[in-house]
Amino acid sequence: MSVAVVHADTPEGRAALRAGAREASDRGQTLLVLAPLDDSTDSDAVLADVREVLGEGNWELLTEVHNGDSVGTVVDLLARSGAERAVVGSRGRTATGKFLLERGLQRIIIEAAVPVLVVKDE
Repeated sequence: MSVAVVHADTPEGRAALRAGAREASDRGQTLLVLAPLDDSTDSDAVLADVREVLGEGNWELLTEVHNGDSVGTVVDLLARSGAERAVVGSRGRTATGKFLLERGLQRIIIEAAVPVLVVKDE
């Protein structure tokens, strides 16, 4: 089995990569990095970004070009990956913001068929 982490080129996304790598290592599993791409995103740039955070190691990059619904693409990639857990990053929340999650994050939590670990920037 494996642990999947959703890639985002943000501080929260890098925190999720590190947390996902720890989770996969603790479980003795492979880390799958899920990256929904749009027409302007280069998969080589995503690969370089992931390597900058994780280095070379026991991880695999799964990408797919989305049709405007990046969250739906993430959920599809997650389902096809066979991962047993997902890791996503989230911004720190204000008192009011703690009540409401980001819309995309809400969809991932609701639509994913596996447990979702949400981490914020360290």
